[in-house]
Amino acid sequence: MAKKTRRLWLKIKYDAPGASPKQVVRELIKSIDNGDYEYPARWRVALLWSNKENGALRSGEWTKEMTASAQSSEGFEYAVRAYLENQL
Repeated sequence: MAKKTRRLWLKIKYDAPGASPKQVVRELIKSIDNGDYEYPARWRVALLWSNKENGALRSGEWTKEMTASAQSSEGFEYAVRAYLENQL
């Protein structure tokens, strides 16, 4: 069976006191690797995404969005990881 692919438009917003942007990205990648999508308690991280280039971005708290998306499609996690890796 052919694998379906579609592009995602992603953005991550965060408030991470004392952390550099690269530290935030590394921590979020680690959370994907661990499968728990967790980050330090004092941080606030939001994931914004859309399936359409000019579509409205859906948004939600990182852990909730990643958990929900992982249950419906493993491709979402791969796309988010690739996005993060491009930020390094």
